[in-house]
Amino acid sequence: MGLNDRDYYREDDSGGWNLNISPTLAIIIANVLLYLADAAVGHVLFAQIMPLTGDVATNPLQWYRLLTYGFAHDPYGLMHIICNMLVLFFFGFPLERKYGKLEFLLFYLASTVFAGLVWTVLHIGSDAACLGASGAITALVILFAFSYPRAQIWLWAIIPMPAWLAGVLFVLYDAFMTKHGADNVAHDVHLSGAAFAAIYFFSKLRLSKMFVGKRRRGSGNRGSSVRTTYTFADSQPTLHRSTSVDSKAERDFKELEKTVDQILLKISEHGEASLTEQERETLRYASREYQKRRDRN
Repeated sequence: MGLNDRDYYREDDSGGWNLNISPTLAIIIANVLLYLADAAVGHVLFAQIMPLTGDVATNPLQWYRLLTYGFAHDPYGLMHIICNMLVLFFFGFPLERKYGKLEFLLFYLASTVFAGLVWTVLHIGSDAACLGASGAITALVILFAFSYPRAQIWLWAIIPMPAWLAGVLFVLYDAFMTKHGADNVAHDVHLSGAAFAAIYFFSKLRLSKMFVGKRRRGSGNRGSSVRTTYTFADSQPTLHRSTSVDSKAERDFKELEKTVDQILLKISEHGEASLTEQERETLRYASREYQKRRDRN
């Protein structure tokens, strides 16, 4: 496995897709701008053009709504969009650091479509309508709970609990409300988003590979090459260069990969905040070295 296939923050995860802005910030801005635009045109966007309806599944010309409904919110109440965007703000940034900008963006959009698709199948022929980012937002919360189960979050901003417990409570609440609730909330969309997050996490699916292709793993140039030995000192790795064969260079690089794997395991168990500055520098250094190897190959 190459270093760029691992789940830690990396600048070049987009494989040529230049994402200069944070996807989390971009999604929030898009939702706010659409909300303002809908108000400006008399709520035509959210009432007629963007929401899911019961006939979408059987009408291919309306399939675009499987995505647009996730960017439409209750035009008559600010709490709908405010709550969704706040949750996105708090959970989006750590997830995009873990999975990379492009992967995070694709996950968000795919969870939106997946949750919408499930809803349309369950409501074929009905006159119901669905709008809001809650399916994707729930997917983010559950993915965060899987990725950082011991991280402490504050439920309703007042009750501290580990992320895994909050995820369980969210799913149980939506499951109960789907059967017994009488509110105007699409709890089945929430559950669909949670299901997508579980499938994504446990299958180790990486959506960005469909766009950037598989990372090239060349065997290196034949004959002699420059050998790089990695010594992890107090500050950052130090290079010692000498002439050797490729097989020796590969063994040296595998030692670096083992060190990176240990750091990534620490991130998985304790979160990115647990890293020391030396460990962060090791990850940055390893990413640069792997990029150099890709460029040579």
